[in-house]
Amino acid sequence: MSTHASDQYESLLMRLPKLTALPPLPAHVAVAGPTDAADLATLLDVAFEEHWDEERVRRELFDDATVRCTFVIRDGDRIVATASERYVDGYDGAGYLHWVASHPDARGRGHGVAATVAVLHAFLAQGVSASVLETDDERLAAIAVYLRLGYVPVYRSPQHELRWSAIFTALGARRQPPSPRPDGNGVSHAARSAG
Repeated sequence: MSTHASDQYESLLMRLPKLTALPPLPAHVAVAGPTDAADLATLLDVAFEEHWDEERVRRELFDDATVRCTFVIRDGDRIVATASERYVDGYDGAGYLHWVASHPDARGRGHGVAATVAVLHAFLAQGVSASVLETDDERLAAIAVYLRLGYVPVYRSPQHELRWSAIFTALGARRQPPSPRPDGNGVSHAARSAG
């Protein structure tokens, strides 16, 4: 289990309870192989701001028996996004969405979503009906994507509930820029009528 790098928090858990109504499988997704180790190391190194090299890619993605497949998105000859299909005990038979990453220069273009959707389709093809993932508090853009795909938080402890509350507050602040209310006094007419 991974931990939050700066203060040793346990990673947050999210679960997609049912793999239904998935977006279509993207056509531009490819399966990575050992010859992609250097490019994957470069991507993961910059995306997670932790050290990745070819040996770590081989160990954690290609040689790990729990990782069935690693998907990649390319922009020309460069890998710009990845996600892996993993199966581990302890999650009630759910597939584990593993090491989802987008290159910072390519973020906001849907590449990480495409790699994630490829993994979800792979789970479904294997007869798996649910998915889990672990993430960290500061990965707000990724968490927003996971929520849109139907993942929900799993509170492992009371501390997780507090952390998720802070995340939802931050996500709400990012999505709702301040705007004047219709009546000009900061309270919408609908809110005043409801109260």
